[in-house]
Amino acid sequence: MAPANPYSKYIKQYQTSNITTATPEKLMILLFDGAIQFLLKAKAAIAESNYKERSENIDGARKIIRELMRTIDLENGNDVSKQLFKLYNRMAMNLIKANVQRNAGKIDEVIQDLTNIRWGFQKAIEIQSGIITVEEAMTEQAAQEGIDVNINGLNGDNTNNAE
Repeated sequence: MAPANPYSKYIKQYQTSNITTATPEKLMILLFDGAIQFLLKAKAAIAESNYKERSENIDGARKIIRELMRTIDLENGNDVSKQLFKLYNRMAMNLIKANVQRNAGKIDEVIQDLTNIRWGFQKAIEIQSGIITVEEAMTEQAAQEGIDVNINGLNGDNTNNAE
């Protein structure tokens, strides 16, 4: 058994303080991070044939996803909110399958979805805060996907188009 971390009390206090003082936007990011951490632990548990850890960590991620689903206002929302709800629901179903089938691939799919949604929320926060512009976020996303984007064309500036 590993020795107890002498700083665990302070780490716990820091984590509690970080959560209780976080903005709603930061809490959303923390939820995504928590779900991803649960799923990484579940994958490790599958590799180690630790069924109890697998189930507990998948259940932790599913609870977070259900909480994310509860934050969506379907009555007053638009198509984006409905599609996001469907995506969360699909992730929750994939986690049930991953648990029953001991399927790390299904967990990977959910991790990828959560990572993409988290990225989008993070960029929206940065845009709203004035840290980056929409164009900068789009350029960053395109670079990650290996796509060459003409941002000038998006702004109505067609100077790069053929005459």
